[in-house]
Amino acid sequence: MTPFGGEDSDLDDYELDSLSRQGVNRVVNETVTKRNIPVQRDLLGQILPGQDSYYEEVKRDIIFRPTHHALNENNLSHYIYPTNYEVRDYQYDIVNKALFQNVLCAIPTGMGKTFIASTVMLNFFLWTVRGKIIFMAPTRPLVAQQIKACLGMTGIPHDQTAILLDKTRKNREEIWDSKRVFFATPQVVENDLKRGALNPKDIICLVIDEAHRATGSYAYTNVVKFIDRFSTSYRILALTATPGTNLDSVQEVLKNLDISKIEIRTEESTDIVKYMKKRIQEKIHVEPLCEMLEIVEQLGIAVLPVLRQAVELGIYDDCDPAQINAFKAMQQSQKVVANPNIPEGIKWRNFFILQLLNHVGQMLKRINIYGIRTFYNYFSDKSLEFTTKYGMGKSTNKVAAEFYYHPILKNVSSQCEKMLDCPKFLGHGKLKHVKDELVDFFARGKSDSRVIIFTELRESALEIVRCVDSMGYRHIIPHIFIGQAKGKEGFDEVSFTRNNKVKGRKKMDRLKRQEEEQQIEEQKKKEKRQEVLERESRRTGSSEEAQANGMTQKQQKEVIQKFKDGEYNVLVCTSIGEEGLDIGEVDLIICYDTTSSPIKNIQRMGRTGRKRDGRVLLLFSSNESHKFDQAMKDYASLQKVITQDVLEYQKSDRIIPSDINPQCRKQFITVSEEDQEVNDMDDSEEVIRFATNCMLGKKQNSRKRARTVPSKKQKQFFMPDDVEAGIITADKLVRKAKKPKKDLPLLDNLENDSLELSSPIKSELEGSEAVTATVTDARIKSTETLKLPDSPPIKRERSPGRNAQVVSRSADRPTQSNLKLASPPSVKVKAEPVSPEQATSDLVDAVSLEQKIDSDENRHSSPPLNRSDKNKIFDDFSNNNGGLLTRQEREYFQRYYSVNDTVAIDTLPDFSQHTKTARIPHSIRNQGFLNLFQDMKRNEKTRIIEMNRTRCIARGLQNGVLSQTRKPSDSDQHTTLPKYDAISSSRESTQLEDLDQILGSDSDF
Repeated sequence: MTPFGGEDSDLDDYELDSLSRQGVNRVVNETVTKRNIPVQRDLLGQILPGQDSYYEEVKRDIIFRPTHHALNENNLSHYIYPTNYEVRDYQYDIVNKALFQNVLCAIPTGMGKTFIASTVMLNFFLWTVRGKIIFMAPTRPLVAQQIKACLGMTGIPHDQTAILLDKTRKNREEIWDSKRVFFATPQVVENDLKRGALNPKDIICLVIDEAHRATGSYAYTNVVKFIDRFSTSYRILALTATPGTNLDSVQEVLKNLDISKIEIRTEESTDIVKYMKKRIQEKIHVEPLCEMLEIVEQLGIAVLPVLRQAVELGIYDDCDPAQINAFKAMQQSQKVVANPNIPEGIKWRNFFILQLLNHVGQMLKRINIYGIRTFYNYFSDKSLEFTTKYGMGKSTNKVAAEFYYHPILKNVSSQCEKMLDCPKFLGHGKLKHVKDELVDFFARGKSDSRVIIFTELRESALEIVRCVDSMGYRHIIPHIFIGQAKGKEGFDEVSFTRNNKVKGRKKMDRLKRQEEEQQIEEQKKKEKRQEVLERESRRTGSSEEAQANGMTQKQQKEVIQKFKDGEYNVLVCTSIGEEGLDIGEVDLIICYDTTSSPIKNIQRMGRTGRKRDGRVLLLFSSNESHKFDQAMKDYASLQKVITQDVLEYQKSDRIIPSDINPQCRKQFITVSEEDQEVNDMDDSEEVIRFATNCMLGKKQNSRKRARTVPSKKQKQFFMPDDVEAGIITADKLVRKAKKPKKDLPLLDNLENDSLELSSPIKSELEGSEAVTATVTDARIKSTETLKLPDSPPIKRERSPGRNAQVVSRSADRPTQSNLKLASPPSVKVKAEPVSPEQATSDLVDAVSLEQKIDSDENRHSSPPLNRSDKNKIFDDFSNNNGGLLTRQEREYFQRYYSVNDTVAIDTLPDFSQHTKTARIPHSIRNQGFLNLFQDMKRNEKTRIIEMNRTRCIARGLQNGVLSQTRKPSDSDQHTTLPKYDAISSSRESTQLEDLDQILGSDSDF
């Protein structure tokens, strides 16, 4: 049941979505135009299959209603541009556009994206009275960086700011209500929106840092989608250094963030090049070692039979064994598994072949890019795992067995072990370049210089740390910097063998096995403790511990702080250091490897050349040089394409009224002493701690006061406007017909417009206080007069073919339930034999009560009476006491008459009014006729029998064979006007016999 009272809603999904967006101030008018295009036809003129004969042009006109935010009229005439720092043209231009459009700001790292965001946030803080401004960033250092800019640069009151970085903080509802400027992670904002702690309609400005992440189902995308359901009157400013790797990813970001304009600058842009520090980029191609080439050749010999088999099966392209690509093999294996047309046996045979090629590709990548040590760790682990499982019968992969049991691989293992046992052995030529570069850099550099080395693999990062530490220079102190995840443990042969060998069922065997497991566990713990002690004794011990167990946030903060303080001056980072890392100024960046992603490459190089000139050293081996050049070339072409206006933008709300054009007011922002403290803070955690204390109302060196605990705020559910919230009972969802308690409906009410409630009896209403009804029946004629209470007369206009009537309505009528049927008074009933012609004439002239009081001229179109018929009616009227009832008849009629007591069959339905439109159904009367016509169309046997039976009864009544003998009873829902039986019981039996004879005749069916 729908809220509109019908069984099903007439609204489609688009209309329902439109209803849910009634509170959104954006109106979209869409026009679709079909254009014909040339097509090929056959000899018969038919369009050839697979061709489209037209295309659709979709035009969308978007209109924005006035904003629902309360605006500060005094500040709308201008916007403030702080002059605390140097005024840069590109920043000024981007700020001017970001105030009135949803802008994606893509400028190089270190070029002042934070200043642009702070200026936009400041002006929306001044323009609105209660609007909330939210800055979102994926990491804590980026949030701290923006807090420092807003509090120490724009002068936004710190008591109006709040920081929300975790989901565990209590009373967040109170914080969202009491503050206006917020710094949070997108996950916190998304969670608070969904649980009702934050009203999406209160948001006026949303700043998104690292906006290139807004793809798929990331929290940035979910937050914007949620807010768009309730409001489009808010500003979005997206910040990033690289909007995407290709045009499709950029378009996805623009769509997900409702971007209406993109402002992109490169290092070569004319308005930004003068502010860029010099960043020297040096590329070095490292030739592979002879030992590496020998190992690659031996791997190719071992995998060649498998590669040939894959080529013959058509699941891998023919190539040199040294050129096997792990990523390509993985893609092919996914296609094979996802193909339902391949039989299962063939599918998994092909899968295992491609899986082995994938593993070999990983081995080749490690030895070519990272060196022999990284390769051997991976190779030995995979080889040990497979040979153990295959030897125990847990694996039957003969393809992999052919490779791992190849005799040449034993030679590879022995060579690697022999080389790695030498402590001075360098597994790759890149390590020698790293050592030489560090020695030269620190020899001619400053004492406060810092170096960051980027690599993708943790194993490689630890190898670089050990290599740098083995140089023996006390002033070169390296440390690893990785994520929180625990390092991957290798295959444990002992545990796997014990868990999969045959176990005895006897109690002694079980106890013995448990005792052995305890001894093994104790031995492992002892070995781990010994390893920890050995690591602590080495300079690289903390890096080795971090590589094994991962680095917690606390450890990461300690390492960064020590790096800033100079305890570590070489930081070896994985991808965690590429973005959002507040590590101060770095003079040298060494990229130990490279990727095909321009975003990663640009973010790595952006760690230097911010406040002073920097240098980037790129170490290439194998095909890395080609990958890097191609990635940067594609990104340069992408930047050109973006500036050519080929992207689809989303229209955004101006928010500020169109008749107001704020003018720029450049002024120096005076910052309070408390907010000035933030500028002197270098530690991001210290900034976050300061902002948290400001949010909670705490001040330095202040006594703790007893704080009143606020009452818990009731959970809210935000919905579009004009939506009835709360629990709605079922009876409120149904529009029930209101039954009259005292008054029955008038004769002209639509509720009585049905087949069951109409009447064939013609009544004449004379005067304003009396109603005279003439009842004409085929067998009985009687007249009664109904005296109604005084009420103002209602004049009904009639056409010249009808007599004008004045109907008096009663305010109080007896209800059916209050009727108590008493013995009828003595009523004179005169039964006269009527000829068939007279009976037919009387039936034609009979008009229902409803017809007499209906004001619609088109509702009943009875044929006009000729003069002879009118004279006959007037003669009958005068012969029957002037058409008046006797006193007893009138009293009886007044006591028992009810509108619902009328019954008639009107064969003239009217579909010109009260028909079904939208959610209003047909009237009962019209619906009955429609059902009748449908049954006749379907040739329903039951309906046809009923129609013939009715026709037989009518024919019997017309010919005088039958008569109505039924008396009204209290149980009747619809009773007829009182009829009086004037026929004897013997006559009744004769009529029934005649009726059975008529119904049984074949002529009527």
